[in-house]
Amino acid sequence: EKGEGMRLLWCVVVAVVLAVVVVCGAAADSGGMLYYTTHSSNVKIHPDTVTFLDPEIKEWHFHVYWFQTNPESYRDAMRLHAALLNEVSNGRFVVVFAGVTQKMVPHLNTSTIPFINTHPIGPHPCGSFEVWTPKEYMPQAMSWFMRNRGELSILLHPLSRHEVEDHTGRSMWLGPSYRLDLTVLGEDLGHVPLEYPELGLGYSAKN
Repeated sequence: EKGEGMRLLWCVVVAVVLAVVVVCGAAADSGGMLYYTTHSSNVKIHPDTVTFLDPEIKEWHFHVYWFQTNPESYRDAMRLHAALLNEVSNGRFVVVFAGVTQKMVPHLNTSTIPFINTHPIGPHPCGSFEVWTPKEYMPQAMSWFMRNRGELSILLHPLSRHEVEDHTGRSMWLGPSYRLDLTVLGEDLGHVPLEYPELGLGYSAKN
C-alpha cells in the first residue's frame, strides 16, 4: 500500500509539471506574458539574439503605487505626493510629477506632465503617479523615497530605448513588487525618449 501511495504521488507531481509546461507554452505563444531579457535566463544569451548597447543611464521614473479602491492607501499616497511637492517647492531637489509648476521648476513645460492615475493604466496594475528624476538629483530623490514611502510600494526603472528591459531586468522596487502588464511596452523604441529637455538635465544636459 505504501508503494502504491508513492506511485500515485509521483503521478500527481508529473501531471502538475506537465500542466505548468503547457500553460507557459501557451503564454509564450500569446506574446503578452513572457519576455526574454538579459536577466531572465541562467544560460548565456547569444549577442545576435538580445543586445543592449545603451549609453549611460541618465533618467529614471519612480512610480508610487497604491490600492485604488482602498481609501487609506490612497490617503497615504496623497500625503507622500504633498510632501514631495513641498521638497521641490523649497528647492531641495528637482523632480517632475503631477502638481509641479513653473514657479517651482523654471522653464518647465507642464503640459507634458502625466496625471495622477486613479486606476490601472499602461503597464501599471493599480493607482499610481510618476516621478521623473534626472541623474543630477537621483541620490537625493532615492534617499527621500527610502525614508518617506511608509507602506507604499514604489517601482524604480531607468529610461532607455528598451522599455521591456527597463521595466524588468533593470527595475528595482522599494517595498513589495507588483506584476506589470508588459504587453503595452516596446521592445526597442529605436531612440532614448527625451523628457523635459527644456530643463537641460539628464539626457538633455549639455556636458
